[in-house]
Amino acid sequence: MKIFSVFILFLSSQVVAQDVLMQQKTARLYKTGTELMEQNQFAAAQENFRQYLRLQPQDGAQKQDAEYSLAICALNLYHSDAEKQLQDFIDNHPYSSKASVAYSDLASFFYTEKNYKKAASYFAKSDFSALSASQQNTAHFRWGYSLFSQKILKDALDQFNYIKAQGGQYGPAASYYAGFAEYSLADYSNAITDLKREEQTEAYAGIVPYLIANVYYKQKDYNALIAYAQAVSSRADLANGDEIALLTAEANYKKGDYKNALAGYDKYLSGKEETADKKILLRAGYSAFVLNQDVKALNYLKSSFADTDSVGFYSSYYLGQIYLKNNQKPMALTAFGIARQFKPDPKLVEESSFQFAKISYDLGRADQAIGEFEKILKAFPNSTHTIEIKELLSQAYVNANNFNKAIDYIESLPSRSPGVERAYQKATMLKGMELFNQEAYAQAVQYFEKSLQHPGDKDYLAEASFWNGEAYSIGKKYELAATNYLRVVEEENGNSGLRLRARYGLGYAYFNLQQYDRALFSFKEFVLKSPAGQTNLADGALRLADCYYVSKSYTEALTYYKKAINLNSVDNDYAHFQAGNILGILRRYAEAKTELSLVIRNYSGSRFADEARFQLAQLEFEQGHYEDAKEGYASLIASNPTSSFTPFAYVRRAASYYNLKDYNKTAQDYITVIENYPNHPAAKDVLLSLQEALNLAGRSGEFDKYLAMYKNVNPDAKGIEAVEFEAAKNLYFDQKYANAIKNFDNYIIAYPQSSRLSEAKYYQAEANYRLKDFSKALTLYYEINPDKTFSMAGKVTGRIAELEFKQTHFDKAVPFFQTLAREAANKKEQYNAWNGLMESYYSLAQYDSTEKYAKIILEKGSVNAGAQNKASLFLGKAAIGKKDYETAKDELLGTINAAQDEYGAEAKYRLAEIFYITKDYKQCYATLIGLHTDFASYTDWVGKSYLLLADDCLAMNDSYQAKATLQSLIDNFPLEEVKKQAAEKLKKIDADELKKQQPAKTDSTSNDKN
Repeated sequence: MKIFSVFILFLSSQVVAQDVLMQQKTARLYKTGTELMEQNQFAAAQENFRQYLRLQPQDGAQKQDAEYSLAICALNLYHSDAEKQLQDFIDNHPYSSKASVAYSDLASFFYTEKNYKKAASYFAKSDFSALSASQQNTAHFRWGYSLFSQKILKDALDQFNYIKAQGGQYGPAASYYAGFAEYSLADYSNAITDLKREEQTEAYAGIVPYLIANVYYKQKDYNALIAYAQAVSSRADLANGDEIALLTAEANYKKGDYKNALAGYDKYLSGKEETADKKILLRAGYSAFVLNQDVKALNYLKSSFADTDSVGFYSSYYLGQIYLKNNQKPMALTAFGIARQFKPDPKLVEESSFQFAKISYDLGRADQAIGEFEKILKAFPNSTHTIEIKELLSQAYVNANNFNKAIDYIESLPSRSPGVERAYQKATMLKGMELFNQEAYAQAVQYFEKSLQHPGDKDYLAEASFWNGEAYSIGKKYELAATNYLRVVEEENGNSGLRLRARYGLGYAYFNLQQYDRALFSFKEFVLKSPAGQTNLADGALRLADCYYVSKSYTEALTYYKKAINLNSVDNDYAHFQAGNILGILRRYAEAKTELSLVIRNYSGSRFADEARFQLAQLEFEQGHYEDAKEGYASLIASNPTSSFTPFAYVRRAASYYNLKDYNKTAQDYITVIENYPNHPAAKDVLLSLQEALNLAGRSGEFDKYLAMYKNVNPDAKGIEAVEFEAAKNLYFDQKYANAIKNFDNYIIAYPQSSRLSEAKYYQAEANYRLKDFSKALTLYYEINPDKTFSMAGKVTGRIAELEFKQTHFDKAVPFFQTLAREAANKKEQYNAWNGLMESYYSLAQYDSTEKYAKIILEKGSVNAGAQNKASLFLGKAAIGKKDYETAKDELLGTINAAQDEYGAEAKYRLAEIFYITKDYKQCYATLIGLHTDFASYTDWVGKSYLLLADDCLAMNDSYQAKATLQSLIDNFPLEEVKKQAAEKLKKIDADELKKQQPAKTDSTSNDKN
């Protein structure tokens, strides 16, 4: 029993010892956890508190504190269940001292984390009475700032006002934020009181002035603002000095003191031009505008331009005014064109529209001006500009350079004043001239006739009559041409130069009508009254000589052929040839041979060279020099077997052999004609001569063979073959091309050996050509091409060249154009050949050859003014291709000075391109503006020029003008392709500008320190 008692005593002492050790361990864990929390080592602290609680200490304040600390550690370690742990603690221990401050601690945590929404919600739940006075001040301030940061200003103000009443550490900050909140709530008097108080504290002395200045601005107390800003401007610690300068500028702007306003804007905007608020830039620009500081105004207003809001429209209006004042009308036009689109401000629309229309008129864009003036009269019937608009409108009709719209408008009027009648007379005349230059002669005539129906102005009457005569003459309506030319020449007091040109045209009209006596009179009047250097004088002398030649006045004819030669006519080869013919007629054989030999020797490419050879041989034949004649004909045959004179040369050589009694050779030449040229006119009369030669040569039995051959090739014209051929041909000339093609197909199948085979294929090819089936047409032309005896071989060559060119097979087109140039039957064919060579070589980048044919056209190919202008243009384009820009400039300027047609428009555009390439941007700009004025009716080139103008403005760092120009194209230009290119360019500019923009500055009201 004693032993058992001792054992029990031992066990009790052991339990007591273990309990003491446990208490010591829990105390140590709790203490360590608390210390680690104070050192912000929340993870280690959390582990200590967990171990402490696992040892299951007795319930009490320390255990509750440990549970609370564990939740706080979880909160600081951002555990997702931390808030729940604290809420559970509050629910489980509502009477714990820690429960009273748990919401406050939770709020302070989220405040520190800048989660102001949660912070504010937990401050609202906090038991402030459980906090010390200092803790209460901190909590009230943080609660107020949390609300302030969420812009819950009235509730925030309650908290700041509480702090202001308590004073202490947070008093100054509370006053500052209270002032800010009052300012934001438009409680300006209290805001001033609080902010003025804080201006005295060191921490806020530099920040508060900006808010005070804002309060004065909101109160519209601009004088107080300006005085205050001046008083604080010298402070070293002043923050937001630029913004205060801006407020001062705005105050001066509101007062109308633009000088001081501009000074403030300058200070604020320095270095911020690209990122500043557009409205500020607009006001700065307007201030400079009022002060006539145009350069500064332009810079600010351009920077303020934004096409998405009202600022851009107003800035454009003032930019327009500045440009207009400085006589930069094209730029002003662009600016007013943008401003007039702002529909919410009718006054701005009216003023901008008026200026836009007026400048359009000043720039010679009459069609645009007319349309705009009409719109203003309709939209603003009571406009103060009404009288001036009507006056300008009437002048626009009279002085229109772009006449399409004027014609449509005037034709729609119920009645017309004399001034409008004159405008219509001029507009229709100019429209006719435009169409004439485009070689649309039938359409041109329609407008000339309209002009002639309103003969109010004698000068316009004469000019319309002249060009109408030219158009009729080209259309081979010579009687009508003569009527119009006569109207000009009979006006004694008219333009003498125009009368001379009409005389020349009248001479040609009569000449083509074969009224040679009348033609002679007109050409003689032209030649005798023309001054030296008169255009076409040499040609006039040549035609006068022709008239004398036809009337067999050979001496006078010879005189004027020689005069034409002395005038260095482009047709000197023809003049020498005709002189040779006349001298032959006059039996002055030596002189005749000299003239004809000159054609062969000096003009090797002349279309009269073969005929000159033939006539030289004829001269010998006429003199009985048959041996020399035979050699002359042989020379022609050998030099050009495909010449149209070769069959005649065989016939005449046969006659020479006959006179030389060489009957076998006589017969052989006749046989050659029948075998090789059965359809040639020369073959008609050789049968009897061949029969005689064969008889004399003892070969009479051969005659039947050649007679049968001839009959086979030349069947009876009354036969069915001829009927079928003529039927198909009639369908072609009736423009029933599909039916014609079918009939010619049947004819070719039925008569594969017909002498008309080439002609049938030709009309079949032409029918396909008219139907625009160029591939089939080209195949047929190639089938005909080898037949050089075909009477329309030259036209076939021309068609092949034309179609290969159209298919951009320039290398294939070139040899056919060259052939056409050699074998052309008339001037028009010759010009077409040279023009085709010029364009083909240009497309092949063979610029030396381009220049060669352009110069030939300028020298010899004067078909019309358009041909000359085109050749001149290509000289410039070839020089550009060779990068010889100085030469190109000279050539293009020559074209521009001479041409008022599409070639002049392109020349001006190419000249602007050169200036752009060589970085002469100002000259490029001036040239493009000139194109818009001088060639407004050539829409393609106007569109291209505006696109280049945008690039040019961008190169001069004028993105405003570049963007405005492109936007104007997108909004107004009639060609979709130009609109598309403009949109792409504008998109790229906007993207580039977006890259340059800087991010906006953040607010200065953050409170990281508290």
